[in-house]
Amino acid sequence: MSIPLQKHFDVIVIGAGPSGMMAAITCAESGSSVLLLEKKDRPGKKLLLTGHGRCNMTNLRIPGNFLESYHENARFLTSSFHAFPPEEVRELFQSLGVPSHEEDDGRIFPDSQQAATVCDALERALSDAGVKVLYSSAVSNVAKTGNDPEKKENFLVKTENDAYTSRAVILCTGGKSFPHTGSEGDGYHLAAENGHTVTALAPALAPILLSSFSDTSMDRREDCGAEFTLAGITLPDVGASLWIDGKKGRSARGDLLFTHQGVSGPAAMQLSRELPAVAGKYPEGKVRFVIDMLPDLREEEVEERLLSAMTENPNRHMKRLLCETFHLQEKAAILALSGETMDLSANEVRKEVRKTIVRNLKASAFDVEKCTPIDIAYVTRGGVNIKEISPKTMGSKIVEGLFFAGEVMDIDGISGGYNLQHAWASGRAAGKAASEYAQN
Repeated sequence: MSIPLQKHFDVIVIGAGPSGMMAAITCAESGSSVLLLEKKDRPGKKLLLTGHGRCNMTNLRIPGNFLESYHENARFLTSSFHAFPPEEVRELFQSLGVPSHEEDDGRIFPDSQQAATVCDALERALSDAGVKVLYSSAVSNVAKTGNDPEKKENFLVKTENDAYTSRAVILCTGGKSFPHTGSEGDGYHLAAENGHTVTALAPALAPILLSSFSDTSMDRREDCGAEFTLAGITLPDVGASLWIDGKKGRSARGDLLFTHQGVSGPAAMQLSRELPAVAGKYPEGKVRFVIDMLPDLREEEVEERLLSAMTENPNRHMKRLLCETFHLQEKAAILALSGETMDLSANEVRKEVRKTIVRNLKASAFDVEKCTPIDIAYVTRGGVNIKEISPKTMGSKIVEGLFFAGEVMDIDGISGGYNLQHAWASGRAAGKAASEYAQN
């Protein structure tokens, strides 16, 4: 197949998400001619959703805590994170006209509080660097070819309507979550066709669906009254854990939000990647989501404080007493009570009932209905096997000139800017290495 010279580039980047845009900008600024292919009609569609539309750009706790924040494959990130740490990410975006500020837990947000500001800045940087960007250009095939004017081995990259050649290719196609943004798993097929293995895919950073929320009563607690609904309740800074087949699994801590389907928020989403990936609904009791509303207190301490408060305030209604004693929201206090104790005064509560309230405060348990569908997860667990990728260059160990960046690889982090930091750092590393390879 004859390819016109104007369709040859040093580097072709596939996917205009955060890692793809960073990779393309880095390549071009390193002196390479770059083509960026994006299947959607605009770049950064998933980027616009991050941080609830505010864009949690990175986290200043990285790289100090990356070993526990990126799970089993964290060590793969050592080189790229030290080469492009969060402070330098902030400096880069500052130079692009996006000043930022720090919020709780080291999270960095643009001062505009708008993800669109970050995306617009990257688009301008692509243009300034001379990157050629083609939208509505889904890639169907990537393969090595010998058709090159200088007799060098190149890649042939095909879209539905055209074909291009390049010395190097960077796959930045994302995962398989939020497919309407373009993350439909295309990169996994392209990687597999080039000899790479893809590990099992599963949801990560996803809401957890609870069994009691799927019937007609949805999120209503019958023992709390017909008008009581959990949806919309936020429990700040709680402990959460998954129990599978009666054994305690992973634990997390953070804010928890009840929805009409179950639970969301950091405390739930960080545990979602641990759900058993089996088809259909779980049997009753197989997987339980347990909430500890008072994670800084042992159960014995909770009971001691509750008994002391009840003794000192015998005529106080239990709901009010719980709110005052443990600084709980009213609906959170109701969650710890049952119908029979809702309107009781402290002096009317028997010992057995008091112990039940304590258990509810420390371990309110809900059956999990099923593994969350991957298409409603924020991040995909699994991807191109990192054992087949160089951690320093993001280059393939199987196909020379092929590179990877971002979520297409088997890397996922906790919420709070961790996944975007991986996108920036891996995109930067792949862009530098691909440009160097293409120009040699």
